Amino acid sequence: MPLPPPPPAHVQLLTGADVWTSQGPQKGQAVAIQKGRILAVGPLESLARSHPKAERVDLPGGTLLPGLIEGHAHVGGLGALGWKVDLVGLDSLPETLGRIREWAAAHPEGWLQGRGWDQNRWPAKGFPRALDLDALIGGRPVCLQRVDGHAVWVNTAALAIAGIGPDTPDPQGGRILKDAYGRPNGILLDAAMDLVTKHIPAPTDAEVEARLRAGLLALRADGFTAVADMGVDGRELAAYRRLAEAGTLPIRVFAYLAHDHDLMLRELRPGKHKPLSFFQVQGVKFYLDGALGSRGARLLAPYADEPATKGLWVTDPARVGADAAITLRAGYQPAIHAIGDAANRAALDLLAEAMKKGKGALPPRIEHAQIVTAEDAARFGKLGVVASVQPVHCTSDHSWTPARLGPGRVDEAFPWRSFVAGGALLAFGSDAPVEDANPFVSLAAAETRQDPQGDPPGGFLPGQRLSRMESVRAYTGGNATALGRAKELGTLQKGAVADLLWVQAPLGEITPEALRKVRPGRLWVNGAEVPVRP
Repeated sequence: MPLPPPPPAHVQLLTGADVWTSQGPQKGQAVAIQKGRILAVGPLESLARSHPKAERVDLPGGTLLPGLIEGHAHVGGLGALGWKVDLVGLDSLPETLGRIREWAAAHPEGWLQGRGWDQNRWPAKGFPRALDLDALIGGRPVCLQRVDGHAVWVNTAALAIAGIGPDTPDPQGGRILKDAYGRPNGILLDAAMDLVTKHIPAPTDAEVEARLRAGLLALRADGFTAVADMGVDGRELAAYRRLAEAGTLPIRVFAYLAHDHDLMLRELRPGKHKPLSFFQVQGVKFYLDGALGSRGARLLAPYADEPATKGLWVTDPARVGADAAITLRAGYQPAIHAIGDAANRAALDLLAEAMKKGKGALPPRIEHAQIVTAEDAARFGKLGVVASVQPVHCTSDHSWTPARLGPGRVDEAFPWRSFVAGGALLAFGSDAPVEDANPFVSLAAAETRQDPQGDPPGGFLPGQRLSRMESVRAYTGGNATALGRAKELGTLQKGAVADLLWVQAPLGEITPEALRKVRPGRLWVNGAEVPVRP
């Protein structure tokens, strides 16, 4: 990948588009940039007088925004999609098996890996089985991640390699699903996935770098100039540092370490606030529970559609609390995965306790915050906890969420308006590759709470919808504030870095349907224009 170009030394004046400021889209404005920073934002005539020798960059209408920030993604996982069979969006088990068959024929060697199946899209809505894969693939080991990344579907060969049989106990924080005869059926939830995945050959260092680069370029193609990468392990961390030293990171990366106590102690060095760079360790990603779609999200009361379970604690909350406190005291940011209402309550409780010992320089975050009681939604703002949410989860999951929760608590789902009303900071992301990273689809989802087909009519729990101003802020200033970079990123103001996105559409005027079709037009990273698509 070629080195990113340096920012021009001379002044450039970007004109012709609506300029999206903290007050929304402004007409007749221009933006002056130089050496990677914004010099001024104001009326074109005034800036032209102040900078008479500036190079004019004339934009044909549309909207000029701060560069968008992807607030929650898994960059390596996104980049690895090219190495796996893509099962996203398939509407039946036969269709899914057909896709697997085609991939296996074209890629006959080694473990067959894939991602994206979702049994909730299939007519029967039941989990698939190892036997389905056995009949198709035979003795070649197969491991296919569910769309949410919290379950895998494996065949009998993979179960045998892992030594999983009828007497294998559930590991702490995971479940081995079994058939009516007590035999493993090929579905492993959360921590049980590791029983198989640890046997899959690890990628080489070069492959790790290639996957990170591919993921970052995919995000840049969606209009992002920075990303919060959630759950970076030691090898990815080393790869990021090599790429940063070589100057080949295409966008800015804020890395949240995977929850590894030894890795934390090595990396979380207390110190002064560091200058903005293309790569920085930002905090630690913790997991409390699993996902709602695989019934691993931890609920206060049993699942309405499976009363025998309340979901899983993927990690002991006491352990998360202790290490979150260490993270805060070192001046870094805990980011806690919590989907179910029990997990969100536990996350708030342990963060409240940790902040009594020292709040640190950065606000703690709760990732996803999908099912939250009204009482707990109000606590986000009171405690100063960031609500890091992914709007497209709501529109992907609305059709089956009521069945999981039942009518008595479905109104706990995706309470974005409640967060705002309680004074909480919203930060938007996509959870890519779990969902499509396209920010314009997410913006429309936040505004309508409807999927692209217009379902459900009127929106899912429409009282929780957000305005376009609120949604754009959550992808720009909201994320920047959550990262502790409110004056430098996510804003068009003097002194901010010149990370800019131009789109052809007048974003302040178009319908949600048109918003979903918007694509990035031009992009500047650190003041240098870069190709949106490599």
